[in-house]
Amino acid sequence: MSEKKIVLHPVNPWAILQDPELLIDSLRGAGLIGTSFSHFGDLHYRAGPRFRELVRFKSAEPSPGSPDSALHVSLLQTTTEPAFLGGANAQAPQCPECRAPLVDWRTQLVDWQRDTRGYQWLCRKCGKKAQVHQLDWQRSAGISRYSLDLWGISAGEAIPSAELLNSLERQTLESWTYFYYRL
Repeated sequence: MSEKKIVLHPVNPWAILQDPELLIDSLRGAGLIGTSFSHFGDLHYRAGPRFRELVRFKSAEPSPGSPDSALHVSLLQTTTEPAFLGGANAQAPQCPECRAPLVDWRTQLVDWQRDTRGYQWLCRKCGKKAQVHQLDWQRSAGISRYSLDLWGISAGEAIPSAELLNSLERQTLESWTYFYYRL
């Protein structure tokens, strides 16, 4: 069985989560998360009473094999450096200038990991250089120091509501985005 989830993260790849407990309390108060449990040794949270309001599903019913009990949330704590968060479904990011896909993105990702602060991604089509946060990963990957993972959701099955994204922004003072992850 493949793992699937929506990964929410700050747009700013250098953002730091100042108070994880405050964010968890806020998510619990908003109804996104419920009780905590251990999932393969990591702390996760069951879907809260407003999960389906804060995460908008295309159908009213869960997809086959994805009962509401399979929906849960985890928080990836802040890492020292920004990390690539993509999975098996990651696609080439697009150049912010000409929108061409960066065909050598995996090679550039390795180079970027050696110098996360100074590396400039290069578009071979137009020659434009860009910082990592300027790339468009087409909702298939992201780069961040921490994330909020909504487990049990397939690509395109649901999207985070404006209410959820705005709440995260208020709590962290950072704009948020999301992508779909598949292992």
